[in-house]
This record gives sequence, structure tokens and C-alpha cells, in this order.
Amino acid sequence: MAALATLAVLSACTGNADEGAESTPTPAVAATAAASTADSTLKAAVAALADTSPTGEAAREAAFTGPALESANAWAKTLPGKTAQQKADAQLSTSGAEVIGVSRVGDEPKQLIVQTSLEKSKAAVLALLVGDGTGQEFKVAALTPMLTEARVDVLDATSIGSEAIGSGEGLAITPEEATQALADSLRYPDPEETAALVEDPFSVQLRQSAAAQAKAIAATGTFSQSHEPKEVLGGLRLKDGSGAIVFTHLVRTDNIAMRQPTKLTPSKDLTLLTGIKQITSEASLRSNQIVALVIPATGAARVVAGWDQLVGGTGR
Repeated sequence: MAALATLAVLSACTGNADEGAESTPTPAVAATAAASTADSTLKAAVAALADTSPTGEAAREAAFTGPALESANAWAKTLPGKTAQQKADAQLSTSGAEVIGVSRVGDEPKQLIVQTSLEKSKAAVLALLVGDGTGQEFKVAALTPMLTEARVDVLDATSIGSEAIGSGEGLAITPEEATQALADSLRYPDPEETAALVEDPFSVQLRQSAAAQAKAIAATGTFSQSHEPKEVLGGLRLKDGSGAIVFTHLVRTDNIAMRQPTKLTPSKDLTLLTGIKQITSEASLRSNQIVALVIPATGAARVVAGWDQLVGGTGR
């Protein structure tokens, strides 16, 4: 307190009362505008996901960007093969979205982190909205369901905005390192154990699914799965420098090789996406994985949300 008082006196004596004072941070988008933007952007995204008409692709291009756009187009293309129950389970709510994070003025691109939910189950879904160069339009760069019992630590209030992640300085590991650790831990066979990540249901399910697929064709062929880190899509720092929430993109590739010709029927999704109706010797399936991780200042990172969407493949 004495040091602060002395500093104040010195500032007054020199006539530079504002010198060295920290200004209040400014959000890139005001709270009311952020809420309105999130609402309109997500409503457009929900409508575009369900639009299988000739205008659907243009609607998705207006609502999504990057790998989220590719995933949205793949989802829409596979809709004819989904049951009414599957469609209902995946339906996003068009109301009740909450902006939980806003980037600050000066950090580009502008970002909004939004928590919404599935219409039927009310399960939480995270969305990353990214602004264009003008800052007037936002698109969905990530849309990913939260894991059961997962949580996102508090970000700074939307009235002041949250810091950008930058290079990842001050975090336990960088976003790129966390993504690589996740990719290595999911590889099949021979996943790599890591202390950098907390075990999570998303990863457990992927490893179990890979093992089950390998077992199913063990008598006639082999199965392998890789996860390739692509890009950090965005994210913001948590309150009080406690870490960051990061949205990242990986590409999962499933490879099947038969030792002798065998007739395998691919999933409806693969047939609708590629036209492949039968696999006899080999196949390679490609999926986008959009994952949200919380990386603390110290300790292990954790996956809080993940979406795995088949987007293409080859086979013969």
C-alpha cells in the first residue's frame, strides 16, 4: 500500500497522472450485439444443416467456414440415410444460446464462444464464431457437443472481453502440442500414453471403436487408424490467466486392407458421400474431428467437447 501511495504522489508531482495506468479492456463486440449475432448465426447454421435443397450448399457457405463447412456439407449429404430418431437426436436448439466469451479489440479475427444445446436431450454444445475481415459478419468455425460432465472454466466477462491465445505462452503446453498429444494417444494400433492430457470419454470411445473394428475383420484383414493435427481454429484465455479454451481440427483416417477378396457393405453415410456400395479389397475413410480442449496454466489439459464427422473416402 505504501509503495502504491508513493507512486501516486510521484505521478501527481510530474503531472502525468495517467502514465502507466492500465486502461479497461474493450470487447471486440458489445455484449448486446454479441448475443444478437450468436442468435442469428446459429439459427442460420441450424437451418443450413437441414437444407438438402439446391440452395442448401450456398446457405452453408454463408453460415460455416473451414473444416466446419466441410463437415456441415457432409452432414447434409448424409441426411437422406438417417432415421427420424437420428435426426431428432442431432437437432440443435434455435434458442437459449449464451455467449460465454468475446475476444478483445485489436485481436483478429474477432471471436465469439457460444454455448448452446441439443433440442431433445438439452446436452450442451460449444460453438466458435469467427468474424470476417470487416467484423460485420460471423461464421461458425467450430460446432462440437460437450462431453458428459465436462465444464468450461470461466472466461472474462463479455463486458471487457477475453485475451487471445497467441503463441500459447503461459499455458502448460501450447495448443499445437496438446493437439499432437491427443493425436498420438488416439492412434491405432499402438496409441501413445501421455501425461499431457486427462483421460476423457471422447478418446476412450474412439479407441474402443477402433479396437472393435480391428477385431471384426481380424480373420480376413487389418484395420488401422491415424489422427493428423491440422490447425488451431481459435479460442480465448480463461479468467485470471488460469489457462485457455482452444478449438482445434484433426483429420482421422481409417484404413482397411483385406488379405483376400471379401464383400463388405459400407455404411450408408459412406455410400451417400462417395457412391461406394461395396468394398472387396481396401478402403480409406476420412473424418473431420473438431475438438475443444481446456489447457490450464499448469497441469494436464482436458478435452471438453468433440465432434467426429465422416467427410469422404475411397474404396475398391
